[in-house]
Amino acid sequence: MGKFFKKNWFVILVVILFAGISIYYIYDTNKGKLKGKSSSGKDVVYEVDGEDKTADDFYDELYKSNGTTSVVSLFKQAVADQSVSTTSAMKDTAKTQAASIRSSYSTNYGTSADTQLASDLKSTGYTDLEEYLIEAQKILKVTGEYAKANFDDLQIHQVSYILIKFTDSSNVTDTPTEDEASRMKTVDDALSSGTDFASVATSHSEDTSTATSGGDLGVIDKNTSSVDSTFLSATLALKEGETSGWVKSSSFGYFKIYCTASTPDTLAANNTSSDPYVSLVQKYDTTLENKAIWDKAQSLGIDFHGNDDLELTIKTSLAITDDDSSSSDAEASASASAEATASASASAEATAGSSN
Repeated sequence: MGKFFKKNWFVILVVILFAGISIYYIYDTNKGKLKGKSSSGKDVVYEVDGEDKTADDFYDELYKSNGTTSVVSLFKQAVADQSVSTTSAMKDTAKTQAASIRSSYSTNYGTSADTQLASDLKSTGYTDLEEYLIEAQKILKVTGEYAKANFDDLQIHQVSYILIKFTDSSNVTDTPTEDEASRMKTVDDALSSGTDFASVATSHSEDTSTATSGGDLGVIDKNTSSVDSTFLSATLALKEGETSGWVKSSSFGYFKIYCTASTPDTLAANNTSSDPYVSLVQKYDTTLENKAIWDKAQSLGIDFHGNDDLELTIKTSLAITDDDSSSSDAEASASASAEATASASASAEATAGSSN
């Protein structure tokens, strides 16, 4: 079932490039080239972390000609750039991904591949494919950090499973058939004997795409829509170390689910070589990006300088509600208060030390 569950964000990215519907702009490419737009004596369109975003060209060409998508994409990119530094690992990943995309273009467009790719990149505001891919990684990083900060609310779990397929998927019975029950009993007996779940999954799970990895599905949360609803409900009810009973899925068969992590500490211990939160937002929860970007923008101290129209456009496009804004404002205020308290405490200690 893993092949149905696991969605490859990289393949989706290629499709988006083909369609030409994802528009991102690199702030570093544009800054210093755009002239300020004056409005009521102000030449600032908006500001992130003290850095002004301005310009007639930005406003007239992007906002009016290319529409809301362009403005929102530039906004997301600016927030991500302020929040995440480019690393050598990002560059290496982008280089590998770019090679795969170029190969896909070559397969689909033949001798016109380079021209088509250049055209698609131009429509997104980029001239360099690897820069585009680095920016995508930064946005994923911001989104992953948001997921981590909202661990409990999202009900994040890492799970493994064993699948026993229906004997006849075209004639599913209300209860397990004799053959299905026999295979399920084999699994139950192996687990009862003390054999660990991963070993039993490798030996007996009928989903070959996950059996080789001990049945590991990965990290999912309450928003995951690419898994069977009964599977998701059973998963969210588990605490780490617990194993479910047999869960029937009308689409696949019977699942035995094991929760390998439902707390941040265990999730971190299980995933020392990769970021489980980035994995979550890449594969299983694509609903968080907009909230994550807005939340990060608030923490950076975004200021639209009275441009209510632009602020409303961005919030509407990101589907940000007043509750989301209030929550972000409260968190930013709490963070600032904590920093001020820590600073005052340090100052008091320093004063006391000098007095002594």
